[in-house]
Amino acid sequence: MATQRLGRDHDPREPSDLRWHSLWARKLGWRLLTAPGLRRWTRWLYPRSTISHMAARGAVAFTIDDGFCGLDNPSGCMLDEVRALFFEHAARATFFVAGTHCEHTRPEAVMRLLRDGHELANHSMRDHPYTSYSRDDFAADLDQTEAVLRRYRSAPPPWYRAPFGRLSKDMQAEVEARDMQHVVCDAFAHDTAIPDPRWIARTVLNACSDGSIALIHMPERGCREWNLEAMRLTLAGLRSRGLDVVTLSELRARADA
Repeated sequence: MATQRLGRDHDPREPSDLRWHSLWARKLGWRLLTAPGLRRWTRWLYPRSTISHMAARGAVAFTIDDGFCGLDNPSGCMLDEVRALFFEHAARATFFVAGTHCEHTRPEAVMRLLRDGHELANHSMRDHPYTSYSRDDFAADLDQTEAVLRRYRSAPPPWYRAPFGRLSKDMQAEVEARDMQHVVCDAFAHDTAIPDPRWIARTVLNACSDGSIALIHMPERGCREWNLEAMRLTLAGLRSRGLDVVTLSELRARADA
């Protein structure tokens, strides 16, 4: 059951889990795969309504997937550390939250996050692909996730991100019927599989430009923990380039202005 829920059982938990040649091969594979650019991949792979960036100048949306910690990691929550890091850099993010990843997180920690100006968006209940679900089953899962998120906020933003970026026609139809918008990204470094924070930050920064949507997965103690350092380096790099780091809703407001 854990494999079905988590979708990360084959990822490294510590940098030492990968030998140097395996890490090198993963980096090379990602460079080759993304050589055309993630904006082009979005146009090729998704419906027109899916977005990977917006027409906004001077700002980047920072998105964080799989908040806040997995079912298998009850003591792994690093939300306080992530919140402090973003506060230090006067930055805000959209957290795409999996419903089951809220079970081991203190509600007051989430409320402090929202008071800092961050936002929570729907990432389905579990960290696995939903492409085999019927539309009714997928709709029920969206409702279940929203019920979890309503513990923290009453007015949901329109954003949805499919786990693993896999979107079926039934999923797309249900998202559109709810006036939601599917969001991917144009700046990502496969950070769940490549435990090198400097490489992650450099790859994300190289892809970022005005209106970009960046993605780094939520760090947890003992799982993707390197992503906290990747976030720190990325935020510092964006600040040095004079780019504001904002939520998706704030980026949309700038694009519409």
